[in-house]
Amino acid sequence: MIRRLSRAVVTAACAGIFVALCVPAASAQAPASVWTLGSNARRDTLLIEILCVIGVLVVLYPIGRFLLKQWRFRADRLFGVLAGDPIVYYYQQFRPGGGPQGAAPVKLQQPENGNWYAEAVWKPYLKSFSKDFYKWYGRHYYFGPVLMLTVLTAGAACWAQRMLREWAANAGGPGTSMRALAAAALAGAFVWVISDELDRLRRRDFTTSDVYYYIFRILLAVPFAWALSAVQDNNNKIFGVPAAIPIAFFLGSFPTTTLFTIGRRFVTQQLKLGDDQQVANELEKLNAVTKTNAERFRDEGVTTITQLAYSDPIDLTIRTNFDFSYVIDCVSQALAWIYLGDGLSTLTPLSLRGAQEILSLWNTLARPSDPNAAARASNTINAAADLLKIDHDAFRSTIDQIAGDPYTIFLFNVWG
Repeated sequence: MIRRLSRAVVTAACAGIFVALCVPAASAQAPASVWTLGSNARRDTLLIEILCVIGVLVVLYPIGRFLLKQWRFRADRLFGVLAGDPIVYYYQQFRPGGGPQGAAPVKLQQPENGNWYAEAVWKPYLKSFSKDFYKWYGRHYYFGPVLMLTVLTAGAACWAQRMLREWAANAGGPGTSMRALAAAALAGAFVWVISDELDRLRRRDFTTSDVYYYIFRILLAVPFAWALSAVQDNNNKIFGVPAAIPIAFFLGSFPTTTLFTIGRRFVTQQLKLGDDQQVANELEKLNAVTKTNAERFRDEGVTTITQLAYSDPIDLTIRTNFDFSYVIDCVSQALAWIYLGDGLSTLTPLSLRGAQEILSLWNTLARPSDPNAAARASNTINAAADLLKIDHDAFRSTIDQIAGDPYTIFLFNVWG
């Protein structure tokens, strides 16, 4: 259904664009229809129209390919990770009121195919999760923003081709009009949109929020360029329309967040409001989180390490489009950081990079099946305490708290 609907939208958009490009405008000043021009003029006009149609397709194709192919791949991968014990642990930890109704699931005496829960137990949970997944995160949520992006892109393409035809016919170039300023700003915005789409297509990383940001970015381009051309200093315009045209294009090609940063800094300097200090994201303190990924978590409302530590990892995986194993690792580090603070990074050489590894070490110490392994675990704990410069017994108490945290146990069960 989604595939047929997506193809219908793209086909209708292409047909509508081509008709709009070929049909003459009602205004007497509009360029003539391509069919009434001479051979050379018809060739030039067709080239412009073909380029505009291709431009629209380049904007829509990456999203369409993701929805038709790669979205399914990511969904199947997530379902594969959760099949078995992990889906049962997930419902017990984060959705105790959801899933199949009835008595609490009973574990087997011995694991079967690596699972402590029988297939008859975990399969109903996976079926329930499948229904909820398509209900709350299905591809139908992309239809609205993709349709808006299609209409906006098609409208911009129709307007652009008419200006290009007029400029080509008059041989006057873009000139210094506000229309040229708007065209430059839109062109820059589409450069950024297509660049970002191609990058996300390679990473299989599209969310509905990303599509909404594309729409917002295109809508923002022209007002931002107009404001740039109107900036004055001592009653004299700094840029004006001619100088603002190339600047509008290059600014339009910046990401939205960078554009807002430039705007804030410019206004701050002009109004002398003080320095525009950028506050570092706390999540960047974790070894697994880069600045880009911290911004992605922030976009989903996770701005502190504590929030990340106690977030629903499956929900966060779906909303961020990060790999499930990566989210689990980030949450594991966040849980350990709550107890150990910045000292967590010093324990990485001891393979204690997160709560999962700490619980594994604690299990080896508390229920030793091998005396030599227990001795090594005890020595590791003492070495970690020495690195942190705290008392050995105090550090063991901290290890007990991390190992006993129910979220740590959930991560260990899911990962194990």
